[in-house]
Amino acid sequence: MTFRRLNKSWGMAKSPKIGEVRFRWTRDIPGKLKNATIGLDPLGWHVSFATEQEIEVVARVGPAVGVDCGVVEPVAYSDGTFAAFPKERVRALERRTRQAARGLARCRKGSNRRKVAKARVAALRARMARVRKHFNHVETARLARAFGVVCLEALRIGNMTATAKGTVEEPGKNVAQKAGLNRSILEIGWYQFHRFLAYKMAAAGGEIRLVSAAHTSTTCSCCGTNDKTNRKSQAVYECAGCGSAMNADTNAAVNILLAGTRPAKAKRPRAASRRASRLEASAQAA
Repeated sequence: MTFRRLNKSWGMAKSPKIGEVRFRWTRDIPGKLKNATIGLDPLGWHVSFATEQEIEVVARVGPAVGVDCGVVEPVAYSDGTFAAFPKERVRALERRTRQAARGLARCRKGSNRRKVAKARVAALRARMARVRKHFNHVETARLARAFGVVCLEALRIGNMTATAKGTVEEPGKNVAQKAGLNRSILEIGWYQFHRFLAYKMAAAGGEIRLVSAAHTSTTCSCCGTNDKTNRKSQAVYECAGCGSAMNADTNAAVNILLAGTRPAKAKRPRAASRRASRLEASAQAA
């Protein structure tokens, strides 16, 4: 396949079997073209180009930041700022999707009206996924440009979003609450955020440091007191030890930054190594 640019907004791609197809030129296409893929999704036809380009990655020495993914604040940073996730737009699309799904359920199976209703539900879900993907692309690109080190929690998101229904013999507990939490996590796309950030930081010469998620949300970032009662709510953290009060997600992000930038402790030698050192020292003394 070959392509050329027609003007500022449009390009022309020539496929061996399809012929010439005009497409919307949304960004520059650098490097040598390797292949192109034309696909169809609920929002229409799309063409994507895979190119090969040699770039020199130089390790960057830049500031470090801690990132905490939450529910109330989708992405919180250790500097006290938050990512501007389009919550209202996503929730509006969710409401429209639920309404469209109810309309689909009332349609008779096999009818033309059902086909139209089914396509509408699919298009709304695809639009919601596109909004989420756009946010994650924009925010991770900003992080890769601004910081040299990004500290994240080592989360097992697949396990975190598993259902709590259980089985007939052993039914789960708090199933409705767990389902709501799963929807909130999947609505933001934590895994997609981590995946996008990983390759963009690598291309920019930055570094990602994964830290343990244990006690990051219950430990005070000012005095180090670990008490789960200090977290008064999902968004409020008040330390009973030093009296500091801040957003709970910001406090967790600061703890993540501290854990990711803390110097590694030197490993203690094993018992056999210490015994060999003592024997060597005694032999030299003799």
